[in-house]
Amino acid sequence: MTRWKNTSVYRALGTLSALPVRLLSHLPLKEGKTHGGLSFPQWFLLLGTAAMLCVPHGAWNNLYGVIFALAALLIYWFDCAARQKTPWNAGNLGVFVLAFLLLTVLCTLWAENKAGNLRVALFFWTGFLLAYLAAAQFRSRDERRTAAAILYITLLAVSLYGLWNYLTGSETSDVPIDGEMYRRLGATLEHGINCGEFLAMALPIALVWALSERTRARRIALTLPLLLPCAAILLTYARTGWIMLALALAVLLWYKKKILLLPAAALGIGALFLLPESLQARFLSMLDFSNASASGRFVLWSECFALWKDRWLLGIGLGPENFYAAYTPYATGLLDFQPPHSNMLYLEMFLSTGILGGLLFCGFFFGIFAALRRAVRAIPEPRSRWEVQALIASLAGAALGGIPEYIWFYPRILFFWCTLFGMALAVSDSGQP
Repeated sequence: MTRWKNTSVYRALGTLSALPVRLLSHLPLKEGKTHGGLSFPQWFLLLGTAAMLCVPHGAWNNLYGVIFALAALLIYWFDCAARQKTPWNAGNLGVFVLAFLLLTVLCTLWAENKAGNLRVALFFWTGFLLAYLAAAQFRSRDERRTAAAILYITLLAVSLYGLWNYLTGSETSDVPIDGEMYRRLGATLEHGINCGEFLAMALPIALVWALSERTRARRIALTLPLLLPCAAILLTYARTGWIMLALALAVLLWYKKKILLLPAAALGIGALFLLPESLQARFLSMLDFSNASASGRFVLWSECFALWKDRWLLGIGLGPENFYAAYTPYATGLLDFQPPHSNMLYLEMFLSTGILGGLLFCGFFFGIFAALRRAVRAIPEPRSRWEVQALIASLAGAALGGIPEYIWFYPRILFFWCTLFGMALAVSDSGQP
C-alpha cells in the first residue's frame, strides 16, 4: 500500500477526488452542526443504509441504492467544501478495487449482452462508492461505534419484520425437506438465503457492540434482544447463513479465549437435537454431499468450470443475461432449473471477468484480512481490539459463504458487504482505532 501511495496515479486520484470540493468551495456554504457526535453526511449515510435494508422487497428497486449512494456522495462533497476539508483520496480504496471496477466496465466490450453487463457493473460501482463513503467519514472508533449501534437497531428491525411475517404466514418462499415444504423467513430481503447472509454478517458486529458496554446490566439488556435475529436466521433455513454465522462466532471465540472453542462446539451440537425436526434435517443435510442435497451445485459447478476453461482469459461478462447465453451450450440437462449464476462467488468472478478480474477480486476480498490483522496488532489495549475483530469475523463469514453461494447476486447484500468493507478500510487506514 505504501508503494501505491507513492505513485503518480494515486496522487492523480487524490486530485480528482478533491476537484468537486474545490469547485463547490466557491459557494457561500455554511458549516453544518454535529448531532450525537456525527455530522449530517454521516447520519445521512447511516440512516440511509439502514432504510435500504429495512425496505420490504416488494417496495424496493435497486436503482434506489444507486440514487442514495450518489446523494450521499454529493452531501459529503458539500460538507467537505463547507468545512474546507480535503476529501478522502479514492485511491485509498486500493489498486485491486480500482482495477477491478475498471475491468467491470471494460467487460462490456466483449460481453454478449452489453446492457446487462453495464447494469451489474453499476451496482458494483455503487457498492464501492458506499465503501468509499464509509471509509472516508468514519475515521474514529466513536464514530464507528455509533454506526454499530444503528446496525444493531437495523438488525432487530429486519428480524422483527421477518418473524412477524413468518408467524402470520406472509412469507412466500418455501424449502423442501424430506418431501415436505416448509415456509422460510426472508424478511425485507426477498428470500431466506439473502436474509441469512445479511443476518450472519450483521450479528457479529451487533453482538460485539452490545458486549462492549461498560456495565453488566447494559450488556445483558442489549445482548438478550439478539435472540430475535438468532431465531430469524434459523427460520431462514439458509445453510449458507448458518455456516457464515458459525465461522464468525468461532473467530470471535478464537480471539476471546481459544479454549472455549471445543465446549462451544459441543454445546452447539447438543443444541441441534433440541430444534424442531425440520431444522435438524436441514442442518444434517450439510453432511450429505450428494448432488441432490447440494441443490444441484456440483453439476452446475462442473458445467461452469467447463465453460470457464474455454473463456478463462476475458470471461463472459457480468449479469444473468450473459450467464444464460454462455452457459446454455454447456448445460448437461441434469438440472431441472435454469440457474441465473454459477452459485459460487469466486467462480462467478473468474467466470464473469476472466482470470485478471478474478485475481483482482481475490486481491481486495482477502487482502482486507491482512490489513485488519495489522490493525489488531497496532492496538495495545485488548478491549479496543474487539471492533476490528468483529469486522474480521463478519467478513470471514462472508468469505466462507462465497463458496456455496454467489452472495453478491442480490444488490442489497453487495451494498451491505461493501459498507462493512469500507468500515474495515477506515479501521486499517485511519490510525485511530
